[in-house]
Formats: sequence, C-alpha cells, structure tokens
Amino acid sequence: MSETMPRRAVVERGTTIDRRTFMASVPVLAAVGRADLRARSRAAIIGAWCGAVDDRSATVKVLTQAPGVPVALSLATDDAPVRAVKVTSDVTRVATFVLGDLTERTRYRYRLEAAGEAAVEGSFRTFGSGPWSFRVVFASCAETGSSSPVFTAMRQLEPDLFVHMGDLHYEDIGDADPSRFRRAYDAVLSSPTQSALLRSVPIAYTWDDHDFGPNNADRTSRGRQAALRMYRSVVPHYPIDGGDDSPISQAFTVGRARFVMTDVRSMRDPRRVPEAQRGMLGASQVAWLTAQFEAAASAPLVVWVNTVPWITKGNERSKEGWAPYARERRQIADVIARTGLTSRLVMLSGDAHMLALDDGTNSQYSTLASAPRRGFIVAHAAPMDRRTSTKGGPYTHPPAMANGQFGVLDVTDEGGRIGVRIQGMRGSAPVAGMRIEVAL
Repeated sequence: MSETMPRRAVVERGTTIDRRTFMASVPVLAAVGRADLRARSRAAIIGAWCGAVDDRSATVKVLTQAPGVPVALSLATDDAPVRAVKVTSDVTRVATFVLGDLTERTRYRYRLEAAGEAAVEGSFRTFGSGPWSFRVVFASCAETGSSSPVFTAMRQLEPDLFVHMGDLHYEDIGDADPSRFRRAYDAVLSSPTQSALLRSVPIAYTWDDHDFGPNNADRTSRGRQAALRMYRSVVPHYPIDGGDDSPISQAFTVGRARFVMTDVRSMRDPRRVPEAQRGMLGASQVAWLTAQFEAAASAPLVVWVNTVPWITKGNERSKEGWAPYARERRQIADVIARTGLTSRLVMLSGDAHMLALDDGTNSQYSTLASAPRRGFIVAHAAPMDRRTSTKGGPYTHPPAMANGQFGVLDVTDEGGRIGVRIQGMRGSAPVAGMRIEVAL
C-alpha cells in the first residue's frame, strides 16, 4: 500500500488467523514462551524494544544479562546499510541507542549482536511529518511475561505504533527494590510473542497500577521512586519534563496528530485526602496537560492516552476511575471545552478488562456555559491476557467481554479533513458493533 493511500479495512494489512486457530494456539505459545524465557535467561541479550520514534529519530533499548556488556547495533534500510554503533550496557543492564538523522516515512531494520551470540533483529518505520496516514494498535493488561497470540495478532496488522496503556505486568511491587521492577521488564521482553511485537513496532507506554505498584497504587506506594527510576532507564520513551521525581507524562506528534500521554499513578492522591484537595494527576501535571492542550488547539486531531475510566455517570459514587477525582476531571474537561478541542479529541483508555466505546454522548463533564453538549470519543481496549471486568459507563457501544482484546486506530490524512476509525478487535477478528468512524 502506498504511504498516502487510506486504509479501507482494519484487517487489510498483514496475515490474519481465524478465532478458532487463535484460541487453539494459546497453550502452545505459553509452552514455547516458557522455553524461550529459559533460553533468554542464559543469553547476553535478554530483549530489546524500540520507542520515542518521530519523523527523524528513534530509540532502541537493549536489556542485557549483566552491566558492561558491549552491544553492537547495525542499522539499514531496505536499500542500503546506514550505520553501525556499539554501546556498553550501564549499571541497570541497559544499552541505549539514540538514532538520529533518519529519513521520514522510512522502514529501518536493526541487528543487535553481543558476546558472539545469534543476532537479535528488529525494525521500525519513522513517522511522516505533515499529512500522513497511519495505524495505531492500543491495549492494556497482560499477565507478566504473557506469550498470548494476541501480540502476534497485533503485529500482523502492521501498525506504525503500539500505545500500551498500562499493566505491562502484574508483579504488584510494593517495596523500594529497583531490581524487582527490572526483573519484571526482563520477563515481558523474554516472551516470544511480546518481544516480536516490541522489536517490530515502536511503543509508547505509560503505566497503570499493577506495573507501577500494588493494586490501586497511588503516590504513597513504597516502590514509587524505584518505579520512576527503572522506567526512565529501561523504557524507550519520549522526553519527560521535570526531574527524576516527576511523572512520566509525555507528548509527541504523529503526522498531524498530537498525542498526549498522562501518568495517573505516581502523583495520585489517596482517596482519604479530602475531595477539595484530592487529585489524580496532581497540580503540576494538570498544568502540564493544560499547556499541552492549549498548544494543540489548532491540531486537527488530539489523542489523549488516559489509562483509567473517564466516564462514570452510571455510578458517580464508585471508587473506580475518575469518579473519586471529580473536581480535577471537571477542571480538565473545562480546559478541553475552552480550547475548542472537544470535537477533535479521542481518548484511549485501559484498566477495565473490556472493549467499550463512547461517541461523546456520555463523556462531557465540563461546567462551562459555552461547552458543547456532547463530549469527545472514548475508546477502551483490554484485556490482552487477563480475566474480564467492567468499569465505568454508560457507553454508546456497551462492553464486550473476552480475553485477547485490543483496539485499532486508523487515521487517514491526505491534507484535508482527517478520517478516524476505531475498531475493537478480539484476536485477529473485528468485534461486531465495536466501531466508530468520523471525519474531523
């Protein structure tokens, strides 16, 4: 398909498998995953992933078995070699390759070698600047080191980006030991299906509770500083404002779309804090988010990655999602309405183990007199590999409950109006009725 052609069907790229084959492969891949984990535990390179991609640069992070391991990276396009670089892994056992001076809309392939072992290979495509059509897969929630075939199903759709909305693992770490967080990352990147996805599709990842700390974790988690430290070291991420104690919120551009990704855990107040002072993002992150929305006021599309349920109108007394943080939710909703972004904003969410969509009917929480009656589109996608659950709502497209679920965001942009299509997926099959299409 040409770089400028719109994608007419969610499953038109790559190879697909039917649902029966998908489900039958689950126990087989789990066994393969255990064998691969044992093999990788003896290898110099445990795993690698790519992120922080834009139109001119990318970052590859390589997890090694020990500090001080020399890792060689060879970079090439389909047409020619580009460069070779060698980096030694640091004290956190990570070798970081920051690749600049790249060409936009170009497929790059990389080859990693260490200690004379078999090479580890991966690839990524740089984004386009200006009008550019692209595909994003988005999801959350998978068992630690899961080898589910859902990751293969996502990879086979040939996305340009994987937005991971939290619960990368379920270690529920409640102490200040950084090595526990590092071992959790090792387990994820040792999975054959996850590692194949993460080496071939750039990731933009923010955590939720189980990969930040214990269940329902907030800023009081004992492992907070360790989590922040290991994220910055291990994860290929976009620039993070502030010092080492700041949240991992990030913003980046894909084509003409602006993505804003918030951290709902590391600054979150416990529910025991009085409602008038209680916040999920915290004052500094709300100020950052406000500045991001104001700067993106003229963008044709803004995608906000918010990992927990925004809509709780079915039960505003719930302890789930944004309900206990209603004051801060209204504040942010007012910013969205004031900047005129309501009709051009799409929210991607996880946490709840379900697929669910809302077309804006239920998502408006602004109290401004000038705010539109309808809110913005909300898309939930989970679980990749966990038991099911429902949270929040109501939704115009009610929850679909099954394992192996994710979402696909297709953006068609040829320079005029932007086309947006969101499709809920179960394995390689689109979920009937779980689709929204709009032109912005």
